[in-house]
Amino acid sequence: MIVRWFLVGLIAAVVWAPPVSAQPDASVDAGLRIVPIDSDAKESFLSVRVDTMGRLFVGGREGLFVYEPNAQGGYQPRKLLYRFPAHSWVYDIEIRGNDLYVLTLSALYLFPDAVSKRENLRPRKLIWGVPLGHVHQCFHSLAWGPEGDLYISMGDPLWYYGDFNRPDHWGHWTFFSQPWRPSQPLTPGPSPTRGEGSKIPYNGVGGVFRCKPDGSGFQVVARGLRNSCGLAFDRHWNLFSNDNDHEGLPALYVPGRLVHVTPHAYFSWPRGWMVHKAPDRADLLQTMFDGMGRAVPVGQSYYDETFLPEKYRHNLLIARWGIRALTRYPLEPRGASFKATEHGLLQGKNLVRPVGVSVGRGGRIFATIAHMAHNEGSPIYKSDLVMITRKDDPKSHPFAAYDAVTAPPAKLWQELSDSSWQRRYRAHIELTRRGGDLLKQANKRLFDARPSDPALHSLIWLAARSQQGSLHLLGLLGDADPRIRAQTIRALTEFPEQMRGETLFNKALHDKNLQVQHAAVSAFFSPKIAWNAAIRLAIERGPACSKDTYLRQAATLLLAKKATRQQLEALCESVDEPLRLAGVLAIGSRLTIPPIDKKLPSNLPLARLREESAYVIEYADGKVDLRKHGRVGNYTVAEHWKADMHSEEQELLFKRLRLMLKDRKEPIRLQAAFYLSLLNDPRSEPEVAKIRIASEDRRLATAPIQAIKEVWAIGPFHDGKAGFKKVHAPERGPIDLTADYTERKKLRWQVVKPGSRHYVFSDVFGPCEQSSFYAHTRLESATRQKVHLLVGSDDGVKVWHNGTLVFTNAVSRGALPFQDVVPLELQPGSNDLLVRVNNLTGECAMYLHVRHRLPVVPTLPEKISTATLAERLKSADKNVAIGKEFLSVDWNEAVKKGDAKKGRQLFESLACAKCHGISSTSAVAGGPSLADAKKRFTIPYLVESILLPGKQISPVFRATYLELKSGKVLTGLVVNETAEKLEVLLPDAMRSSVPVKQIEVRRLVNVSPMPAGVVRRPEELRDLLAFLLKE
Repeated sequence: MIVRWFLVGLIAAVVWAPPVSAQPDASVDAGLRIVPIDSDAKESFLSVRVDTMGRLFVGGREGLFVYEPNAQGGYQPRKLLYRFPAHSWVYDIEIRGNDLYVLTLSALYLFPDAVSKRENLRPRKLIWGVPLGHVHQCFHSLAWGPEGDLYISMGDPLWYYGDFNRPDHWGHWTFFSQPWRPSQPLTPGPSPTRGEGSKIPYNGVGGVFRCKPDGSGFQVVARGLRNSCGLAFDRHWNLFSNDNDHEGLPALYVPGRLVHVTPHAYFSWPRGWMVHKAPDRADLLQTMFDGMGRAVPVGQSYYDETFLPEKYRHNLLIARWGIRALTRYPLEPRGASFKATEHGLLQGKNLVRPVGVSVGRGGRIFATIAHMAHNEGSPIYKSDLVMITRKDDPKSHPFAAYDAVTAPPAKLWQELSDSSWQRRYRAHIELTRRGGDLLKQANKRLFDARPSDPALHSLIWLAARSQQGSLHLLGLLGDADPRIRAQTIRALTEFPEQMRGETLFNKALHDKNLQVQHAAVSAFFSPKIAWNAAIRLAIERGPACSKDTYLRQAATLLLAKKATRQQLEALCESVDEPLRLAGVLAIGSRLTIPPIDKKLPSNLPLARLREESAYVIEYADGKVDLRKHGRVGNYTVAEHWKADMHSEEQELLFKRLRLMLKDRKEPIRLQAAFYLSLLNDPRSEPEVAKIRIASEDRRLATAPIQAIKEVWAIGPFHDGKAGFKKVHAPERGPIDLTADYTERKKLRWQVVKPGSRHYVFSDVFGPCEQSSFYAHTRLESATRQKVHLLVGSDDGVKVWHNGTLVFTNAVSRGALPFQDVVPLELQPGSNDLLVRVNNLTGECAMYLHVRHRLPVVPTLPEKISTATLAERLKSADKNVAIGKEFLSVDWNEAVKKGDAKKGRQLFESLACAKCHGISSTSAVAGGPSLADAKKRFTIPYLVESILLPGKQISPVFRATYLELKSGKVLTGLVVNETAEKLEVLLPDAMRSSVPVKQIEVRRLVNVSPMPAGVVRRPEELRDLLAFLLKE
């Protein structure tokens, strides 16, 4: 018998041997090391969470797993707890008592007893209803809040919709909350049978929400997020998230951001993004860190443990997939919010990309890693699970484990005062779960707590939740520590029943600390908190006039909700500029931000979602067509403003905003213009355009002036008395610099430079009465921008921009500098200019300058003809071999047989669309614009540019060569630069963020960021050309 049990134990030991995983290709800070835990080729690990016993719960593409600690300090092999339908993606996991909360991209599920139970687990669907815009775009993250609610972050599933000349869109659908309680009997099947529960109409995009542990009480915390993937509270119960943008949207709106999430905040997606990107907008919230560039942050956690060195304390941790890094952000107060700087913690190499992060097991960091070459929809990737610990950490990785569910109260109170935030956090969750007498005990503990006790910030909430903590809480409103004052206001706002009618928050509106003021303003959103004239006046004259973006937005959104129309109009009539601005912000918010839970009437249109799969969601308990449960779709405020009957108040507020366009202060005029532009009302659109043009012109009027020092020129073309009415060959189509034209003599394009002051065509080409000359140059711009082309001419002048006639002045005069101001909107990349000067008699001369606010580089394009194209391709760089099959093609004829539809598919599949805009309104930043290609480019030029992108390189699109201290070498286009880092567009169309302090060598190189060889066959190039020239 002894032998038998020994063999069984030996077999079990073999079965449960610790997994052997390779060290991932990544480095960590000095003093730290990576401990591999597991690796899998197909499960695609994503989320990770640690409990008080050190168990790891991990979510992947479909699987939910648990790793039990073993006696050696490592982990037993993973065990599958549950497998969801394909493409469900377990984005996050949370723990409460013995229950697991699991967030897939489409629903929040509860797994009762799954912390310890290992068989026959069945999920209970608690929250659902969001349409499936994309597997990257729906539910993302979980975190328990101080009041005991579960917080949920969500991305915008409808990011693609809207007119991005005036960025705005909203989604409408219904959230369903299906409360479940342990007392309910379970019926056979994948989930309990019960009614639909609560229905909550929703108007918004991405946001942060919260609900009770049973799924009830669903409510919106904040809106206006693009793709909020992470969520974490800090040690003072401040909530933080991250947000990333889409590569296909305008450059003004693309940087990733780190955000402080406050109740009722509106983060403005897709209307705007960052204050430094749109300094004229007073409605935007200042981001905590504006150096993330084009970012793809995913998982997020918070570190405040003593296990690692001091510099890691009070840090947010973010898994940044896009730059292959796990980064940390020390938090510092700034006004009513926070600021942060970025520091590396783990840097992946090659395919290694962190995607999930969690803290536990005594202060160690756990991360999930995806091995991916590039972004994909719903990939199956090799993934790792690792632990980051100190280099001197023993192999047993010791820590003080305990079972929070069975722990006696004394243990929980002890944990609540621990120096570790994670231990305090888990104890707080357990105390809120148990409730009852423990909450009453919190009152006494709050009274006895010393200011240095880490438990104090939790005791405030526990005492408030007991409904009996007013005696001690009211005293804390005068505490010397502003964090305690702010925390107390937030707790009393959440549980106001014990306030006994005192006007507690009035004094806080005048607190010197802006976070305390912000907490007080937020309190008045609650219908349970008294609102009166004295409070309104205090908010108008204080927080609403603040320069702090968080405080001002909270105050003006509150006024938009609670003030009368007459009160808002009175603000607009004030002699005080900040009050007038507050009035505009409140009126604009009321008119253009739809109510969160408004059920849309049938007369208001909703655009269909772009794919059928967005409506039909496969949950753990079966498929559901969301259309059967309520209206689902997209809209813009302008569409509903046009379709709906306006109330008398709406019309009066609209009229007031139009009046504010005449305000004596430009910031107020521009803010009113912004809100009116969202309505797209024909009554105000001309006025809005006038205000914006005048503002840009005023700024441009004082911008630097640059002389254009050489042009391609050709002439004279005889006009006779017809003047501009006579059309010559250079203006009939794309400019062909290799063409010869026969007038009275053969004419050819040649490079001409100005004399001491200006271009004198009569000196270069001879007598030219009643004749025209053409000058051609190219302006390179890294971004879309307005400039002024300044022309002086003898005599009349015409100007074409990218093949479109933009200016004509048929006049008789002598040439002087700056006679004509020609407004142009440059596209990213090359902008072709053609200037025609019509000379009547005597000297024919031209002055040519450009005034610009952002960098512009005048260049001369090279001559490329069909005849010379093959030779140019043959003489390409020896490292870039052009196949013979490309050299014998007559591309002018081949294009006629091209398939533009296939060309569009190639343009997108080859990643061209990630960098190049195809129209003047294309929402793309990174590479040169291809707008109006048919008018601007000859076919040989396009062929060469595609096959040999390095042959002619725009100066503003030259690549940068970087050598890093690690030895890594990067070559790509710098698309964003701050004092801390560069964002580099790589040849594979991916973006990499490089800390400046890691750069050893940096220099511009005469290399195109676009790789050669992206087109493999002549047929592909033919179709691509057909698409470009059709567009």
